[in-house]
Amino acid sequence: MTVSGDLATIDLADLLQNIEVHSRTGTLSLTSEDGTDKIFFRDGHVAMLAGRDRSPFVELLVAAGYLTRKKLEAAQKKVKGTRRCVIELLVGARVLTIDDLRALAADFLTEDVANLVASAKGGFQFVEGDKPGPGFDPDEAKLELSLPVASLILEATRRVDHWVEIRKFLPSDSLHFQAREGARIREDVEDPELAQCVVDALDGSRSVKEVADLCPNRRFLAYKLMAEFVRDRVARPTGTEDLLALAQSMEKDQPDRARQLVRRALDSETHNLDLLAAEARLAESLGEETAAATAHKLMAHVHLEAGREDEALKAFEAGKRLAPTDASLWERTLALALSQGRKADAVRDGMQLVTLYRAPGLHVRAREVLERLLRLDPDGVDLNVEFARCCVDCGEPQEATTHLARRGKILIGKENYLGARSLYEEILDIEPGNREAGVSIEMIDKEIFVRRRERKRRLIRVCLTACTVTVVGMFACTEFAARLACIETRSLISRERMIEQRQYQDAIVLWNGVRDRHPFALTTLLDVPRQIADLRERLQEMTMVEMGTDK
Repeated sequence: MTVSGDLATIDLADLLQNIEVHSRTGTLSLTSEDGTDKIFFRDGHVAMLAGRDRSPFVELLVAAGYLTRKKLEAAQKKVKGTRRCVIELLVGARVLTIDDLRALAADFLTEDVANLVASAKGGFQFVEGDKPGPGFDPDEAKLELSLPVASLILEATRRVDHWVEIRKFLPSDSLHFQAREGARIREDVEDPELAQCVVDALDGSRSVKEVADLCPNRRFLAYKLMAEFVRDRVARPTGTEDLLALAQSMEKDQPDRARQLVRRALDSETHNLDLLAAEARLAESLGEETAAATAHKLMAHVHLEAGREDEALKAFEAGKRLAPTDASLWERTLALALSQGRKADAVRDGMQLVTLYRAPGLHVRAREVLERLLRLDPDGVDLNVEFARCCVDCGEPQEATTHLARRGKILIGKENYLGARSLYEEILDIEPGNREAGVSIEMIDKEIFVRRRERKRRLIRVCLTACTVTVVGMFACTEFAARLACIETRSLISRERMIEQRQYQDAIVLWNGVRDRHPFALTTLLDVPRQIADLRERLQEMTMVEMGTDK
């Protein structure tokens, strides 16, 4: 028989009582957003519980102090590979009696089932069957427990209202609290001994659930006491800085525990650089290079958001050291190098990224990277060869040969004959019968391009020399003609006695004629203006004298 439904439409207590009244044997699954819990009934009584967060029975014995970790590990080694249970070995070694184990298991089961029934929600399904199925603890199954449902329902009912109050002060099991210095426990506390144990456990390094797990047979009371301590300000929430300080204090001796604290602090402050640095450091010390690289990557993103590119680059480099095959890290350092104009670093990171992409066959992505690098260094021989190979791998050999031929011509034009030869050799590897590549290689080997270049240079030198001689000759002729005109003009002014006869205006006209006929000669530019200025000054003096005489 299978029965299923929703706990919103049927009371769980009624369902459990129905199972007990009819002495059903089977598994009840309770499913919610948090996961699935299973209760196995035998003849209507609760026999086992498989909770999503429930620890194995032997681990509960250790947490409660009834068994040492050393003895448990020794027993687990002995039963490994056999069909025996750990509790059989413990009873045989007289560590605990079977009656003690049953009593403790009953206490643990009562505690956990009562808490589950008190907080159950979601859907349910009851499947009849003698076999409990996977997920149940074999040690607990070996004890063949049988708890009546009525007492469990009564205890769960009593706890429902308490859980509402508890969750006001302990909204999440993952929160951390620590006892305040000098805080005192109330004298009327329900269980002074347990209260003192809880206060001692509230050192900030344990979550609410971890503190409760230290008292597996009194977990509900532990929750209740913690809520009261928070309400009465005996305990305070553990902040991020507190968790980080605790993690640093136990980093050497308990790196696993320290990392747990750091990760819990990161849940609330995902971009805290100090926490990320601690996570990276601890993960690396524990041999988890991928997790450490992820932490460095997050640190780099935080630095980039703040505009600290140099710090971001250091974090990326640390991540690449830990996870050299992480393509995303190389992609980010390539982008940084391109934005900062670091050509050598960009080519180095880009080629490594190409190698990472080509290994699993991501040739298109490798080609995209090479296109970016070629925009930065279009004449890079290795880049062009690698780009051509990616084109071939992408199924485009014709584009590869066309690209190489074009770049080869450019390199020949820049007299990089060895680089051009490498490109043409790559063309022949792709297309062995390519005539242009074969002819180009032959011409490079015979230094035909070199001789052509030298002839061209000689021709250019001859043309430049001829042009220079022509320009100099024209300048010399112009200067000679200008000087000759100046000499003739001076002679004419002297013969006609223009200066003595104060014919300054006529002399100025003659010099202007020289300037107009030879405008580009040095003599015209330097000497003629001086002559004209002198004549104008004399003309002005003469005019002033005449004006004075008339008056």
